[in-house]
Amino acid sequence: PILNIKSENINNAKKVYGFNNKFKNIVFGVSASGPTKRWGIENYINLAIQLNKYKDCKFFIAAGKKDIDIIDKIKQSEIGGNCLSLENLSIKDILPIIKNCDLYIGNDTGFMHMCSALGLKSIGIFVDSPAYAYSGYSENIQAVVPEGETIESTTHDTRGKEKISFNKVLNKSKDFLI
Repeated sequence: PILNIKSENINNAKKVYGFNNKFKNIVFGVSASGPTKRWGIENYINLAIQLNKYKDCKFFIAAGKKDIDIIDKIKQSEIGGNCLSLENLSIKDILPIIKNCDLYIGNDTGFMHMCSALGLKSIGIFVDSPAYAYSGYSENIQAVVPEGETIESTTHDTRGKEKISFNKVLNKSKDFLI
């Protein structure tokens, strides 16, 4: 699927949110339909810290109003000043923001699919869902699966959030930010 956004909306979002070439703009998909599908929030905080050492980054937190506890953890962390939450925006307002970003890193969520459809390279973290079924349709999605699993072996009962390699996610992320 491909999502098209009016160029005037993309340019407006660029102005409103201060997009420029000084920063790499990353969508962090920290939400998910349940706790077994979420990579731990501390991992995202540590990932943001490490990526910001590598390149100057801004992080757009893709999560909803029901995720305020995890959003607050990010905002209150040492990287919080480089983060903007999208929880109070409509999808219509979020899409032009995403279109201005450089990369999606996050759980297997609707945001991952929207980012892919907008042409963003996306690192999908599949801890408890079938990675091939939800990533194999798009060349924009690179799946990260739990250690000991393959893209074909993951299912809705993988329960592998403790087996996602932090370094694998970090290295894939760096590769996309070159």
